[in-house]
Amino acid sequence: MRHETYVDINEALLELFKTFREKKIPVSGSMIPHKAKELADALGIENFSASNGWLVRFHIRHNNTFRSLCSEAADVDPSLGEDWQERFPLLLAGYDDEDIFNMDETALFFRALPNKSMIQKSEEARGGKIPKGRLTISFCVSAVGEKEKPLVIWRCQRPRCFKRKV
Repeated sequence: MRHETYVDINEALLELFKTFREKKIPVSGSMIPHKAKELADALGIENFSASNGWLVRFHIRHNNTFRSLCSEAADVDPSLGEDWQERFPLLLAGYDDEDIFNMDETALFFRALPNKSMIQKSEEARGGKIPKGRLTISFCVSAVGEKEKPLVIWRCQRPRCFKRKV
């Protein structure tokens, strides 16, 4: 067994790593060398280099792995699509291509943390509560390619949860 050169940094970094994971804070691969360098500076160790080799050995020593923290299965029944492919042309039969639009929306959860993190292999892959602050953007285009201006939605003037409230 080889002697570990920077025992103080490794122990302090492991404690910091465990603290982050207990608080459900995702830990990325680039975060660990950065924190290790900060710890080395705080401990007065000048010749420490948080190289890729050191990072790989740190993960092997402490049995860490990189996994997704939350997973949601979104399975769709393929038979639903087959029926729709037959009915869709019949629905569009009486319309011009200029009058047929497709609209979709996407959301940016600007306060959300990553959903993947470095964790110890023995630890369960559980994340914390996901912040809900989001910006919704809607895009619309006609069948002939005419694009409408994107619609940006920040917050509802009257949220659904207060529908029956005055």
